[in-house]
Amino acid sequence: MNVQIDPFCPAVKPALGGGAVAGSAPSEPAPVAKTESTSRTTAACGSKRTCKEMSSCTEAMHHLNNCGLSRLDGDGDGVPCEALCR
Repeated sequence: MNVQIDPFCPAVKPALGGGAVAGSAPSEPAPVAKTESTSRTTAACGSKRTCKEMSSCTEAMHHLNNCGLSRLDGDGDGVPCEALCR
């Protein structure tokens, strides 16, 4: 199919690379959505690093899943601090 473009009709212009249309604003990448700020995550994780420092299974699960403390799950079964999370 051969499409003819009228160069004198400003409403119809050929598409440019990247999906932009002549006369339109340059396209920018969509902003990246942040689910949680790094500082908030770090603050929520605090300084606790061992099972002895955890006061509940919920707290241990949070540190395992959100703070990168895989050492809390010594046997790798997905349950941190076995004594707290029975």
